Amino acid sequence: MNKLIFTNKAVDDLSSIWEYTVRTWSVSQAEHYYNLLIDCCRMISESKITTSRRYDEVMAGLSGVKAGRHIIFYTISDNHCATIVRILHEKMDIRQRLKE
Repeated sequence: MNKLIFTNKAVDDLSSIWEYTVRTWSVSQAEHYYNLLIDCCRMISESKITTSRRYDEVMAGLSGVKAGRHIIFYTISDNHCATIVRILHEKMDIRQRLKE
């Protein structure tokens, strides 16, 4: 496995997703969805993602992959380190949120 790093914004996103899911559904559903997102992040770091999309028009080197109802945005460095930049809901204004 390559190194996997989460930006502070990505950690905040995960926390917000957790809190929203607990409030809306349940702790059990939040655990399930959190694990789905983390598993996808691990797959990114292991180069096992084949369905990613490039978002170079937003940020050079940025890719994204759908996981559930969210898109995990990430970069891969020259030394194969995966950085999870943001985890945003598919209906959010992605360009605006990535600028924050």
